[in-house]
Amino acid sequence: MIRQSRADGFSFVELLVSLGVLTLIMGLVASIVVHNAKLNKAQQMRVEVQSNARSALALVTQTLRSAGWDPSNAGVTPVGLDSNLGDSINYIDVFADLNGDGDVADTGETVRIQHNGDRVEWRRSSGAAFETVGVHLTNDLNGDGTPEPMFVANSSPNPTSVTVRITGTSAVQELQTGEFFRYTVSNAVAIRNNP
Repeated sequence: MIRQSRADGFSFVELLVSLGVLTLIMGLVASIVVHNAKLNKAQQMRVEVQSNARSALALVTQTLRSAGWDPSNAGVTPVGLDSNLGDSINYIDVFADLNGDGDVADTGETVRIQHNGDRVEWRRSSGAAFETVGVHLTNDLNGDGTPEPMFVANSSPNPTSVTVRITGTSAVQELQTGEFFRYTVSNAVAIRNNP
């Protein structure tokens, strides 16, 4: 009797089942990769918002700490506060006699720091153009579309401290939540040489 030998390999049905299982596994792996990419993008967006807010706060705080520097005792007024908190631009003027000549007329001695739209800007001498300190800084803490004041003095007209509050907002909505990410930093700065 002659035996027929069967060739080793997969049958067509086995091949189809294997391809189906492989497709299912590849689909799961692809969905995990896409999900992780979305999480990574959201985390990068959060880090960028936090970095923008912290960097702007550091620059503003450093400038505000020089307010009232008056080595010649000329009577330099430390700060000028925004008298109209209801408009779209919130600002503070910082005065410091950095070179000790008895006035605040030189570059860097009169600094206006302002929140304008979604950015923080400063002008380091009167008449100069504003430079951007940070972007995507809406100061809209609760997301209602109305920015909160960036500079809050403990008293007016001669404050002893000014609290700087900066809220950064993501440029786009997070893919997971559909919301804009907000991050707020603040710092209370003591004002020196108050008249």
